[in-house]
Amino acid sequence: MIALKNDRHIEEFVVIHPLYDEPEQKMSGVELGRMPMSKPVRVSLLLLRGYLILMFMLLGFHILDLAGAFGHH
Repeated sequence: MIALKNDRHIEEFVVIHPLYDEPEQKMSGVELGRMPMSKPVRVSLLLLRGYLILMFMLLGFHILDLAGAFGHH
């Protein structure tokens, strides 16, 4: 138990480990809807998605090249 002493009153906080805590109802993300994003955030996420797709395509090409799918150089 943690106690913080103040001149006016004492507050006590009980610390419970998550494994020993009561299970709680999880929230569903369906009713939350879309997250509002500004235009620069939307553009940067779109660019990040494009970059990741390009990198995975290059990785796939490299793996196929190592496997000899494109013939010998």
